[in-house]
Amino acid sequence: MAYSDNASSLGRQMSFIILTCWLLPMVLAAAILGGYLAFGLGRQTEQAMAEQFQLNLQMGADRVDSAIEASRLPSYDPDLREAWSQYERDGFYPVLYRRASALFTRLYQADSRFLYGVFCFSEDPQRRTITVVSGSSGLPNSQVRDCWQLDFPAVQELAGGLDTAVGFLEQDGRVYLVRNLMDSRYEPIGVLALALNLSYYFEDLSLLSWTSQVTVHLEPDTWLPIKGDEAPQPGRGILEQAVKGRSCRVSGMAALDYDVLLAGFAPYRYLLGAMGLSLLLLLLLTFRFFRRKISQPIDALMAGASEIREGALGRQIACQTGSREFTYLTDSFNQMSAQLQNQFNRLYQEELARRDAQIKALQAHINPHFLNNTLESINWQARMAGDTAASKMIEALSTVLDAALDRKGRPEVRLAEEMTYVNAYLYIIAQRFGKRLQVDIDLPDELMDCMVPRLILQPVIENAVEHGVGPGGRGRIALRGCLREGFLILEIENDGGLSPEDEAHIARLLSPDYDVLGEPSRNIGIANVNLRLRILYGPACGLTIFPGEGTLVTARLTIALSRG
Repeated sequence: MAYSDNASSLGRQMSFIILTCWLLPMVLAAAILGGYLAFGLGRQTEQAMAEQFQLNLQMGADRVDSAIEASRLPSYDPDLREAWSQYERDGFYPVLYRRASALFTRLYQADSRFLYGVFCFSEDPQRRTITVVSGSSGLPNSQVRDCWQLDFPAVQELAGGLDTAVGFLEQDGRVYLVRNLMDSRYEPIGVLALALNLSYYFEDLSLLSWTSQVTVHLEPDTWLPIKGDEAPQPGRGILEQAVKGRSCRVSGMAALDYDVLLAGFAPYRYLLGAMGLSLLLLLLLTFRFFRRKISQPIDALMAGASEIREGALGRQIACQTGSREFTYLTDSFNQMSAQLQNQFNRLYQEELARRDAQIKALQAHINPHFLNNTLESINWQARMAGDTAASKMIEALSTVLDAALDRKGRPEVRLAEEMTYVNAYLYIIAQRFGKRLQVDIDLPDELMDCMVPRLILQPVIENAVEHGVGPGGRGRIALRGCLREGFLILEIENDGGLSPEDEAHIARLLSPDYDVLGEPSRNIGIANVNLRLRILYGPACGLTIFPGEGTLVTARLTIALSRG
């Protein structure tokens, strides 16, 4: 690995980081905060306050919208229109009064948005009046009547020019929502005046602590003092916002209270001075500590590593760091420097020896060389004696042994060739069990060109036959295969069942840590298959055995897909 000589040292990088990440930000923060304190609120703060003011104003507008919607409710009530129609026919006012009074009481007596409501019939409006006082207002009826007598002329004047629209009227701090109620012929039934509970609509604006004066304008010409006795005058420190509801447009002005806004920043001047002095002292201590405890030990380690890189194995360094961590690193460096070459050589040789011994041990279990020539002699004698059945069995066994000997030294063969060994083995088994053993093979033709390890199926099928044929001497073996996501899947199924002891034994044989070298040869068949697949194709491949429905047991071989 090469290192650039132009790269900055750790000490310089650390100095740069301290200056840029500590000192410079502190200086900039002090300058920004000082400017903020000197020149008042910044644009961002004013924008945030403007957004908050607009949000609270919008909430008030939405509530005014809800009041306007509530004022429309009598217009849609059929009882009022029916009572008015009956009154026009018979002229009997008490029935009209009773039904209208019940309606307005139901609509507005429990509505906290209004202090009270007054409805004046179009005929004789001064005497024919229905008054509903909200239960939450706490106003006595006598006070409401006195206020209404004062406000009645202005309400009537405003209603005369509204037609079907809605208007607002402010009278000595009392704000009315005024509208005309019409019958089906758009003839006036009367005038509805609802006294707004201003604390419900605009209390959020009055609670803004950073404002000294707030005024709300309900268009077209109703001005409401929400906070303070005087309306703010346009200029610096004045927020002006306008919002639109569904049925109204509301604007507002607020005067900023700078005394409140800046009151919390006075201690920062002293804090900045203390932080500046502390920062200078911290910088000096940090540089000194870093040089003695970190920079010098690292330089020594880098020098030693550079020499080892050049071939000076065994290089020892001496550095008095005064810290437990770097003392440990120095000692470890010296030990690793002395042992590095020997350790690499030993590990490399052990790995080669382990792999060689493992592969030879696997091959030794499945390569009985000495039997081949003997079987050829026996087969010749059987033919001479006319024993055709024995000759065919010997030929099948010879086919299996030829596969085991692998004279061509091929680690993989086509599945089609592997099936010749399987068929030879099954022929031998068929002579033993006859019709008591049923064998079903379902392998699509497109799988036959897939490459598989030599003699990978026979040990698994042999294990299935051994455990799948029951005490009665009967059993069923099924072999099937498919392609799945880049892997060849081969499954051998038998109906012999699995006991808990069998499952524990299989789990031990198929464990990644299982050592086939110390196991008796009769137990290593499936372990051999699993280990070969994992060595050849990696940990994603191998052999798994699991129970199915009833007594079915499935052995699944997963092989990384390749073509011959």
